[in-house]
Amino acid sequence: MNIWINRPRNQLILFFLFSFILAWGTWIPAFVLPQFPKQLSLIGLFAPAISALIVAALSRGKRGVTELLGRYKIWKFGIQWYFLAIFLLPFIYLLAILINALFFQFPLHNILVGSPLYFILAAFIWLMVINSGEEIGWRGFALPTMLKSMKNPVWVNVVLSIIWGLWHLPIYLTPGQSAFPYPLFIVLIFGLTFIYTSLFIKTKGSLLTAVILHAGTDIGSRIFQIAHFTIVLWSTVNILVILVAIIMFLRQKGASKII
Repeated sequence: MNIWINRPRNQLILFFLFSFILAWGTWIPAFVLPQFPKQLSLIGLFAPAISALIVAALSRGKRGVTELLGRYKIWKFGIQWYFLAIFLLPFIYLLAILINALFFQFPLHNILVGSPLYFILAAFIWLMVINSGEEIGWRGFALPTMLKSMKNPVWVNVVLSIIWGLWHLPIYLTPGQSAFPYPLFIVLIFGLTFIYTSLFIKTKGSLLTAVILHAGTDIGSRIFQIAHFTIVLWSTVNILVILVAIIMFLRQKGASKII
């Protein structure tokens, strides 16, 4: 068992398997069965983190867990990366809204939720906690392990984006769970994965910036009326995300230094 699990590829197999079993095994019953305790669906949100900690412990013991969580302590890098992680997606949402208002008659009235600043700040911190359930797994464990195993960062991003998008599938197939069309979500995930990887490398393997970027992505619904977004508007968001991903990826260097 020890020899088998010491191989990065086998660690990834276990990690992805556990992540899907824990998430889908709680989400699907919670969405489909009225008598199923809805609170258990929260386990799914933390499935990647739980899976990563389990595999890290099985493969390297306490040292593996310490090294995984130790990526939170990597915080000494240029302040511009903090600003990018916090403001990139809110700025993209705003720019996409303005583009659609200018060229596609998208109505600007009532597009803002109107949440007070203290609520947005509190929500951002809460989202960092919740999204740690994903990022400890996706960026803390899977990304560096895949970079070590696959070497080619393009294929790492492609494979990870497919798995990350597929992991969300039960949420998007269940009526009332999301107003975001799943095909457009997959495109968004594809672009975001490249951005996450570039930011991860630029910040020396920091898990903190990945969590901040994820919170910055999800904070949009606390600022803008996401439910009012049209397919054209979401498509504009995706185009902008892909453009940013291409620019960041072309400027990406130093992956070998963090794995």
